[in-house]
Amino acid sequence: MCRGRTALVNGLIVLQKEVIQNHAIIINEKKIEDIVPLASISREKDTFEIIDCSDKYIIPGLIDIHSDMIETVIVPRKGLIFDNKIALYEADRQLISQGITTIYHSISIANSTICNRTRTLTVPEMVRIGDAINQEDAHLLIHHRFHARLELNTIEALELIIDRINSKKIHELSIMDHTPGQGQYSNLETFKVEIRKQYGEIPEYQMNAIIKECQKKPTLSSEQINRLLECANTMSIPIAFHDVETDKQLEFMKRHNIQISEFPLTAYIAAKAAENNFFNLVGAPNILRGGSHNKNASALELVESGCANIICSDYYSPSFLPSIFLLPRITQVTLPEAVSFATYYPAKAVHLDHLYGSIAPGKNADILIVDLKSEIPKVVIAFVDGKKKYQIFYED
Repeated sequence: MCRGRTALVNGLIVLQKEVIQNHAIIINEKKIEDIVPLASISREKDTFEIIDCSDKYIIPGLIDIHSDMIETVIVPRKGLIFDNKIALYEADRQLISQGITTIYHSISIANSTICNRTRTLTVPEMVRIGDAINQEDAHLLIHHRFHARLELNTIEALELIIDRINSKKIHELSIMDHTPGQGQYSNLETFKVEIRKQYGEIPEYQMNAIIKECQKKPTLSSEQINRLLECANTMSIPIAFHDVETDKQLEFMKRHNIQISEFPLTAYIAAKAAENNFFNLVGAPNILRGGSHNKNASALELVESGCANIICSDYYSPSFLPSIFLLPRITQVTLPEAVSFATYYPAKAVHLDHLYGSIAPGKNADILIVDLKSEIPKVVIAFVDGKKKYQIFYED
């Protein structure tokens, strides 16, 4: 057997534009060497490790550019903090079983009442999660990257973020503003729901005091924001704008080379962003639940209208793979299109499409073999850079 060469045979191969059968994917070391007719494999089968993928789908590894998962592993309960490395190992094993081979851990760097969900981590502790993500570890199964989500009222984090951008320890930057009275919290009743999640049923006067405290917090100045974004652009860091709501914000994004519109709040603004060639990112939980938990734009409607082109796991990583296979069942979106929302387009948005995001000769072999026999798609085998990193065994 030729060392390092593997042939995936008899599967339904999901390419960018079509699903093909009677072909084999040849993996040689870390790369996809070729996609060839199955008959050619039969003639030289002794030169490959053959993996039979009968009745299963073969898709690229999922690329999740916005995931809150690791924060919940580090802080499973308010006031309790666990080791970053333990959390990273646990997240790593869960994520590969869910088909995610590249993860952008979206760390909320925020000291405000609502955006620091657990009200437990300090700003330096949040940044240190990103530092842990950047430590090389050969025992990790998938690609881990640091997505720094900076709340604009967390001024004390500015220099920490700029330092890590300059040292190439941040792989994606997003800016967000969750001040009550605007954005996704334009309706203060929605903001009060979030307060109750963290504080329980408190008196109205106390709730109003929390709102006023959030509203009076100073935010980064225009000069500071410009400096931050110029730094990220200089270092070719992909930038996202969180909860886009207005034409003015889209103009701001265009001026500052911000390409990713995270969770556009209305169908109108999503359409305008699409017209201007921004990437529109929506959440898989929104798709599975049939709507936004904050009563904002429906991800399903944005996908169906052609306005959204990236899906992420957001706050619930198990939703990612099922949402991809749900779309062709309930919409006019084809399976190749749905898969591209979780692979090719996120790779392109974060400048990785030359390596990952599709099954094509020359790409790195991040590949999933997915069984659809049950109601929920199941990852049977996962390759990361050509190595089989995950496999389950079960009775058919």
